[in-house]
Amino acid sequence: MASYGDSHSSSPDADQLEANSELDQMEIEDTAEKEERSARELPLVPSPFECAIVILRRANSDTEKFAALLVVTKLIKAEELDDTDKKKLFDAVGLSFLARLLRTTEVPEGCYPSMYKSIALTILTCFISSCLGNPTLYGLIPVLTEIIAKAEIYENDLILIRDTCVCLKSIASEKGGRKAIIDFEAIGSLVDAYITESICCDDALEILLMVLTKEGAQTWEDEPEAFTKLMNHVAREFAVDQGEKKFKLCDLLSEMLQSLPMPTVEVGQPEWKQNLHKGLSDIIFSKLGREQRDRGLKLAGTAMETLGVTWILQVETGAPVEAKGKQLLLLLVQLAAIEVRMSLEDKTFEEAVAHAYPTMSCYTILELSIIFLVNGAIDFEQKQKQQLYAALKGAFKGVLAFLNGASVKDNFFEDSKNHLFVSATIRVLGAWLAEETAANKKEVHQTIPFIIKTCRYNFEFNNKKSMMKSKKKGQTKHYHSEDTRDRLPDILRFLLPGLCHLTAEDIPRHILLELELENLLFDYLNYHWNNVKGAFGPQNKEEETEIPSDQIHFACESIETISNIFMNIVVQEPERVKTDMFYYSLLKFVFTKVPDIPFEVCYLKLCGSLSTLGLMILHHQCTNVKSSDFTIFRFIQMTVRFLWDAHNVEESRDYATLVVSSRYEFHWGSLMDVWFLGMHSLSLLLPIIPWLCDFLIESEWPQTIIMTLVAVCDGGLDAGLKSAFEDFLCLLAKSSKPAYNILKEKGVEQVCRNHKLEELSKVFNVTFA
Repeated sequence: MASYGDSHSSSPDADQLEANSELDQMEIEDTAEKEERSARELPLVPSPFECAIVILRRANSDTEKFAALLVVTKLIKAEELDDTDKKKLFDAVGLSFLARLLRTTEVPEGCYPSMYKSIALTILTCFISSCLGNPTLYGLIPVLTEIIAKAEIYENDLILIRDTCVCLKSIASEKGGRKAIIDFEAIGSLVDAYITESICCDDALEILLMVLTKEGAQTWEDEPEAFTKLMNHVAREFAVDQGEKKFKLCDLLSEMLQSLPMPTVEVGQPEWKQNLHKGLSDIIFSKLGREQRDRGLKLAGTAMETLGVTWILQVETGAPVEAKGKQLLLLLVQLAAIEVRMSLEDKTFEEAVAHAYPTMSCYTILELSIIFLVNGAIDFEQKQKQQLYAALKGAFKGVLAFLNGASVKDNFFEDSKNHLFVSATIRVLGAWLAEETAANKKEVHQTIPFIIKTCRYNFEFNNKKSMMKSKKKGQTKHYHSEDTRDRLPDILRFLLPGLCHLTAEDIPRHILLELELENLLFDYLNYHWNNVKGAFGPQNKEEETEIPSDQIHFACESIETISNIFMNIVVQEPERVKTDMFYYSLLKFVFTKVPDIPFEVCYLKLCGSLSTLGLMILHHQCTNVKSSDFTIFRFIQMTVRFLWDAHNVEESRDYATLVVSSRYEFHWGSLMDVWFLGMHSLSLLLPIIPWLCDFLIESEWPQTIIMTLVAVCDGGLDAGLKSAFEDFLCLLAKSSKPAYNILKEKGVEQVCRNHKLEELSKVFNVTFA
């Protein structure tokens, strides 16, 4: 026991030391815990930003909020805040409060009158990005434009004017803001500020340009007089100035002309048009450097596009063409042709694209001039015609060289600028090919594959975009508006007339067929039909269709030209049309679509073109068409109506002359060829489709022709009509015995004698006395 106790005992000093150590540790831990608890219990000191928010939110009146604003300006600086903080601070201030402050006219005694406006605008300028799109902000537009219109009142407060302009520019930077500026009729005030050369005239012009470059003609929808006032001012200055400013005004006038409002009834030539013509003539008739000349040509192209080529000639109703205007047009075409050659010939693809915008202005001049001159609107001397042709031929030699060079650039589609320039180049070439295919034939043929490749790419790209948008919308209400955003130029539309000529020639037609032109045209035909079919008849009750008239016109025009291209192929490639089932598909398309076309004056050519195409294809595909197919009967019915209604005697003065009916008369120049070709094509079908003769007899059209010709006096039948009806009646009588007998009963023998129809007389054994 004694030994165990000795081994586990310790001295009193050692025990005391251990106890003291434990007490010290406990005191340290207790102190740390108290400090931590004290730290948690102490209130946090708010940041200056948070203090500002609290002060603003606690304000119960405008007076208190205004006082709070003065305090806030001492606490924080705008440049120290990010977008999130700015938004929070602006919400605390409140746009409505700033609007009231901006409209306040009463200020404390001894303060300058615009104090509240100045403070409100300073704050609004700082936070303008946080409230774009807010209707309350748009409601301030009249107040802001009034400050600009009466800038001289605030000439001692330039910061106020600057802030006003900043706010209006921010509003004009987005779609809703521009619409609000137009709706509040602020355009007139901005125009006044510019033409009176007020302190903020440059800012006023900048805001105007921001609106009109995006909104176009809609800018002047409510204030058309503002456009005239602005154009009068700028054009007058343009005509008078002979310095460097004249060329800067070219750019301004080009922008303004592109927003030209809908034409209004004006007596004589407006002042601004006369001054614009004078100023432009000064530039074109002068010897200038390339940069200055380019600006003049750009303005000329825009003016020709918006005002028409006749404006260049200064032609007025009943007035002769002025010699100077005629000379100006000639010089413009020659300068544009030279500029195109300089920009494209012996240049790399990159060098040509670098000068794209001035070149495209020249394209506009050339395209519009070609169309104008071909229509014979003005007669030039033979020498002038030769000069024009030589200049144009040289320009398009450069165009073809550029396109042949571009064809090896496989990646040009990836760059939008390159692509747009190439598309514009193909478009202007289309205008040339529509009228001239004899020049530079070899180069044209070499370029065809690249042109078709680009047309196909653009068309398919736009088609995909349209389908994606329609899927996203998922709406039953359809608006057929041409939204050109994110779309490539529809160059195929401008190339169609040229393709019509090329398919009439052997070498280019074979190239085009190898490139599967038929499939591309069929897809394009479907595209235009789908765009315009809403105008043709009753739609689904749940659908509401709105189709602009110009879109209907372009679609119909394109379908008519596509029909002409296919007619060329049918005539030149009969074996292909007979054996290729593509043409059976095309025929079925025509059978189903023609009956849906309204029999209205504006659609007569569309109906005639598709009907005639259908008749021509049917001649080669008749073995594949069954008489039990109901669609062919509806098609023939519509075709007969088109041919039948074209002529009558009832509308002639003596009731004894066969004349073009009033419905067809206005458009007969373009309908005549289609009508005669349709008659010829229908006649050729009679011997090979037996049931067609019976169908026609049941319609009583042939009987009506006989009765009409009986009533027509000697000399009352045009030679062309005489031949067309005689061929038709001959083949009908030869192809069908029942038809022969019925025609004889109706008086065909008398018709033969009256009009000396020799071929028809042989069929019916009629002898002349």
